[in-house]
Amino acid sequence: MTVKANGRYDEANEILTRYKAYNRSSAPVSSSSSSTSKSGAKVEVHEEQLHAHKQPVKTGEVRVRKEVVSENKTIEVPVQREEVVIERHDVAGGRTKKGTVRAGEEIRIPVSEEQVNVEKETVVTGEVNVGKRTVAGTEKVSGTVRKEKVKVDTEGEAVVHEDSTSKRAGARH
Repeated sequence: MTVKANGRYDEANEILTRYKAYNRSSAPVSSSSSSTSKSGAKVEVHEEQLHAHKQPVKTGEVRVRKEVVSENKTIEVPVQREEVVIERHDVAGGRTKKGTVRAGEEIRIPVSEEQVNVEKETVVTGEVNVGKRTVAGTEKVSGTVRKEKVKVDTEGEAVVHEDSTSKRAGARH
C-alpha cells in the first residue's frame, strides 16, 4: 500500500503501525511473513486493488435574477363626446308671431365628453421555479495496479505437484 501523507507523515505512520503495517524498505526480514511447516515454507502472494473515493466539487454557479425593462404600450379606449347640432329650417307660409325682434336672447347647452385617465397595475404574469436535482451516472476511473505471481522453477529432475485450494475463484498459483 502506498500512502500520500501530504505533510501528515506522523499521523499516517501511527495509523499504519496500529494496524500492524510496516515500511517494506526498512522492515527487517523476519519469519512473521513466512511460516514453516513440516515440508517447507509458506509464501504470501499480494496484489494491489483500486478503491475510488468521491467528494463533491463546486463546478459552477447559476444566477437567476430579474431585470426591469421599459417599453411603450398603446391601448385603444372607446370614448364618447357630445356635439351640438344646429339645424336651420325655412318656414314656408308661416304666420308671424306677435312680438318684436329682440337682441341678446340666448340659450346655453352644456357639452361633455369622456376623459381617459391612465393607471398602472402590477399583475403576476408567470413564475419561475428554481431548484436543483441530483443526476446519477457512472464515471470510469482507472489506474495501474501491481500483483505478485508465483513462478516455479525446477532444476534437474525435480517434480512439482500443484494443488489449487484457493478460496478465491479464478486465483492463480
